[in-house]
Amino acid sequence: MLVIGNKLKYTVVLGGALLIGCSEPIVTPLTLPLLSGEKAHIPDMNGKLTWVNVWSTSCTICVKELPALEALQREYAERVQVVAVALPTDPPNTVLDVQTTLQLTLPVALDLDGQAARQFAPDLVVPSHHLVDAKGNILYQTKGKLTLAEMRTMLEKPISASFIQR
Repeated sequence: MLVIGNKLKYTVVLGGALLIGCSEPIVTPLTLPLLSGEKAHIPDMNGKLTWVNVWSTSCTICVKELPALEALQREYAERVQVVAVALPTDPPNTVLDVQTTLQLTLPVALDLDGQAARQFAPDLVVPSHHLVDAKGNILYQTKGKLTLAEMRTMLEKPISASFIQR
């Protein structure tokens, strides 16, 4: 379902997951600590799209999906910033263990105060995926496992010149 100016435009079902797009700024800007010691800014202030993946170390599907997100980050690095946000219930050392085991280089954020979970996954259903533009508009969001091919499909329209202001 794509909503523009409070008008329903269309609904897309991909891999059993509902994709929702809104044209209103929905994301309150967030700054999250990364395991690297740096900070992640959502939305991205450099004009990139931000792919927010909310996950948990206790979710097998979530952990198995992280390598696909790593591949997505490498493939679209110039236009998309992927951020894997661990639920606030995940101990930082366990999140670090997953990052180390999977050799992830994409930003892995800790949601220590639950701010990101409240915005992106208030029901704590994971994995959840949210594509946010530089202005904070949520272009798509879905819950459940995605393949790399499905992730690429979600990025096709937003990456086109009509969605990204350069």
